[in-house]
Amino acid sequence: MNILVFAGTSEGRILIKELLAMKEVFVCACVATEYGKEILEHQPSEKLEIKAGRLSQGEMQQLMGRGFDLVVDATHPYATVVTENIKESCDKTNTKYIRLLREKTEFGTDCIFVESTEAAVEYLNPTEGNILLTTGSKELEKYTRLHNYQDRIYTRVLPMEEVVRNCNELGFTGKHLICMQGPFSCDMNRAMLNQLECRYMVTKDTGKAGGAYEKYQAAKEAEAILVVVGRTEQNEGMSLKQVIKEIESNAEETYIGEWFPMFINLKNKDITVIGAGKIAGRRIKTLLQFSCNLKIIAKEISEEIKKSSEDAAYKSKSKGLNRSIELLEKEFDTEDIIGADIVLAATNNRNLNEYIGKYCRERGITVNVADAKEECDFYFPGVVMQRELIVGITAQGKSHSLAKRGSEIIRNALSDLK
Repeated sequence: MNILVFAGTSEGRILIKELLAMKEVFVCACVATEYGKEILEHQPSEKLEIKAGRLSQGEMQQLMGRGFDLVVDATHPYATVVTENIKESCDKTNTKYIRLLREKTEFGTDCIFVESTEAAVEYLNPTEGNILLTTGSKELEKYTRLHNYQDRIYTRVLPMEEVVRNCNELGFTGKHLICMQGPFSCDMNRAMLNQLECRYMVTKDTGKAGGAYEKYQAAKEAEAILVVVGRTEQNEGMSLKQVIKEIESNAEETYIGEWFPMFINLKNKDITVIGAGKIAGRRIKTLLQFSCNLKIIAKEISEEIKKSSEDAAYKSKSKGLNRSIELLEKEFDTEDIIGADIVLAATNNRNLNEYIGKYCRERGITVNVADAKEECDFYFPGVVMQRELIVGITAQGKSHSLAKRGSEIIRNALSDLK
């Protein structure tokens, strides 16, 4: 079972840890920052792939196009725009979506509740006294509208170079900038409030995992006023336990495959590869190990491919094999695939790949289109060769990284075969 997790919270990290302990579950985790990636890398696993960086909706759709059984949205409850992009991407790619909800904190009536950051600034402006700001750096600029903010505000943010730089640019420096990774205990929060002589503490409802209750308790004990910035009500979704239970039940189901692995005789078969980039290069390298006739067409062919082709031709000749290896540095023309038994469309041009795939299917030529699994007659497998033993592996077009990891595991397992 392949699961894509957008992991922007501690609940997301807990979920990933639970998933990695399950059998037949592989996880691709998306985090917004390199810091988030570093945290996940503390639990390394061959079943985990990590992608760092904020994704646009188009990039989300492209990633989901790899084929995932499930997408779990474990982003921060305040990241409403990100959640909408994830949901819409799931709709467009027909991928099942689950929202992991963070439990709301039961604050007391002695707190000040505001609907937004702007409302928090409006409330705090006429007040006096120091402020411990624990809402992160994303909306920090809005707090610069506070009168005398550089003297009043002490902001606690993540210890990241980019965050520190942005805070400095906004005027938060020295003892007014606290760089620490949470969540924090009640004692730690109370100590900070007392040390900095803060009259106010500002937080979001970060839930139990985000230490919201510890902030509330600390504010009470330090006789400070807790200002809680509200969040959009979330009615649809599951708790962490419910998400884990849902995935466990689905993972236990018997998997029904669609693509049956077959081995065909390539001797004297005419195979044409259009393209000579990274993906095409890997496939050419594999095909050069077999006894097919190979034609490679691209505007530019690397010296590495030329050298590999030359070596393969020499090796074939020395073994008495009558095969041809042809390299054509030119624009593609449909005449180039006349008589081909198999065609691999692996250019960096989506429209050209689509055209080649359609042209071949209309003429009964078996075709693989590298950047569109739905346009393929067959999947090009990961191939592991050890003497006479040949192993082909595919993740049925759902995860290139999973197929790659599987190939590496098998290759290592067979390395000592004699």
